[in-house]
Amino acid sequence: MEKTKKLTLLYLLLLTTVLPLYMKDGFYKLGEAKGVLFMALGGVFFVVSAVLMLISKTPFKLGLMGVLLFSNIITFLLSIDKKTALLGLDGWRMGLLSLLFSIFSACIISNGIEFKKIFVIAILIVPFAVCILGILGRFGIYPLGVSADDGSFLSTIGNINWFTAFLSVFVPLGGSIAATRKRFSLEFFLSEIIVIVGLLSLLLQGSESGLLIIAGTYLLLLFLGLSDRETFKAFLIQLFTLGIAMAIVYLLMFFFGKRYTYDDNLLILICQNHSGIILMAAVFFIYRLSRFAEEVNLEWKEKLYKKIFYVMILIGVAVVSVLLYKTYSDDFGNGRGIIWRMSFDMYKSLSPIRKIVGVGQDCFYKYAYSDPSWSESFINVFGGNRLTNAHNMYLTLLIEGGVMGLISFIFTFGYVLKNLIMIKDTDKKKHAGLCCALPIFVYLINGLVSFSTVVSTPYVFMILGYGLYVIKDDSEEITQDRERE
Repeated sequence: MEKTKKLTLLYLLLLTTVLPLYMKDGFYKLGEAKGVLFMALGGVFFVVSAVLMLISKTPFKLGLMGVLLFSNIITFLLSIDKKTALLGLDGWRMGLLSLLFSIFSACIISNGIEFKKIFVIAILIVPFAVCILGILGRFGIYPLGVSADDGSFLSTIGNINWFTAFLSVFVPLGGSIAATRKRFSLEFFLSEIIVIVGLLSLLLQGSESGLLIIAGTYLLLLFLGLSDRETFKAFLIQLFTLGIAMAIVYLLMFFFGKRYTYDDNLLILICQNHSGIILMAAVFFIYRLSRFAEEVNLEWKEKLYKKIFYVMILIGVAVVSVLLYKTYSDDFGNGRGIIWRMSFDMYKSLSPIRKIVGVGQDCFYKYAYSDPSWSESFINVFGGNRLTNAHNMYLTLLIEGGVMGLISFIFTFGYVLKNLIMIKDTDKKKHAGLCCALPIFVYLINGLVSFSTVVSTPYVFMILGYGLYVIKDDSEEITQDRERE
């Protein structure tokens, strides 16, 4: 088993260092290149691990992941195109094989694996560098000599939506690590630098879906922070860090705004209105107020604060719903409105069995353009552009995996996420739970406007696997600092 764990660490290291940087021919067919590389790495890991487990007679336990595996095997067996469902569509490669490799890695990690501090640093170095390249690219600086004329490709990840999906995992992961470090220690400051760079790349990348990542990250941090005063302080510090990043964006746009390589967007507009300074001032005031309450021994009322949080969330949801109702159209979300409408109509036209099991993994495009009526509609609307998914992870899953696939996905991720959030054990276990819960939650939130990719989904499955280990009753030896300050 120890050899399998070492192999798993090596696999994780390769996925977080080689895969993000890999560019076979620049941005040309970059998605295909990364997809093939992931399948190659995943295949080798799967075969070698299986051999090691057979030799050592180590039992393989699917556990909760069996629900997801079962539904996907049924979908594959009844798919409209077995080759595409197995290997994935060219340029994406999110077929059954990729899912199997992701599930397998999650199962191995769920048995327990130790992440030493030096290893955590190692797996964050390349994402940190990728973010740096993304920031430089937004101001016309390309250290690797690879650029796109329209600014829609960034760093070594590629398409801006892929870049955002990548950040939806690593920005909250960095934030959760920083929030659990001993306050004002060397580890804390190093973590904060990583968080600031990640936030800068998120604020500058151009896609307004970045707002969902920011909202998801800090809303969950706030909810968890309401549990006790110390965790609330950690939330405030992370919110202050966001203010720093926003202020830096303001300065960058003030001095180098003419070099910005993308269209004006809501994220940039927010940062240019001195929001960063205002946010830092507000956070500092609340932090001092919290310290004063602590000094006068004012009781921390978790239940009351969480009730207020729930009410504010309900009000926020109501306001957003009204705004969406009044502004929603086919042009909503950079054309997502018409994509969602046509995709949902396409699902409604499926046969009863297809509504249950779907058309097959990564087979959205194959089905849409093989059906004469839908093919004509998609070509009339999108012309020569190839629509390969619904630009909503859940709607895509509903079409490709059916109701069964969508329910199994939501159940698996929802079960783990709920239990991670509810952890009340030792500080070590709570910290590990936060480091898993935050990226999983934000990935799911970003999925409302995004899709599965090989630069996001495999990582979140590994985090899901570690989350399964954390919520086990016997997961006592988890490598996390016991104290925050």
